[in-house]
Amino acid sequence: MIDSGIGSDDAGVSLDDLPPPEPVPNLAASLDERERCLARSAACRANFSLYMNDARRSAEVRYTPIKLNIENVSRCNFACMMCAGSEWPKGRRAADMSFAAFKALLDEQYGLVEIKLQGLGGPMLQGDPYFAMIRYARDRHIWVRTMTNASLLHLRGNYSKLIDTDVNEAQISIDGADKATYEAIRRQAVFERVVANYILSRGVDIPEDDPH
Repeated sequence: MIDSGIGSDDAGVSLDDLPPPEPVPNLAASLDERERCLARSAACRANFSLYMNDARRSAEVRYTPIKLNIENVSRCNFACMMCAGSEWPKGRRAADMSFAAFKALLDEQYGLVEIKLQGLGGPMLQGDPYFAMIRYARDRHIWVRTMTNASLLHLRGNYSKLIDTDVNEAQISIDGADKATYEAIRRQAVFERVVANYILSRGVDIPEDDPH
């Protein structure tokens, strides 16, 4: 059983009551891209069919993974109070995944239709190999989700490079709606930089006299 942190007795809400998460921009776009992905090879479509028709009640698995979470870097430039990564020596626990290793993994896992490219580390710290990974997956119509703390979007045109990869979903992780709260949780972060980088990534013009 999963504890959602919402008590069914006191709030009258359980996980079953909540709507399922929906891809961005919408489910139709996700399904359309999935069909493009399945169309790239007979093996991919056959594997997905095995997955969809499997009752998944046995330890015996007849299909290869259709989704993977891939951690391209195991390091971060923040030391968030709730994250295990803040305890890693020098903020790192392993070497970065190379683009060659990423490519080999995707080539081997022919049944993939979706990946999340991010783990406990900050994926954009890797620079151009990170963007190349997204682009390689997207060229195969694999749906790509990723996450960033937004601290590096302004450097070396990173925000533009991310957009150019054709990534499907890029989430910006923020804890706290004001500087004091945010920086107490996201240690080593600068609230104003993250807000500015979010605006930069959205291409939104904010009036100079806007208090927010």
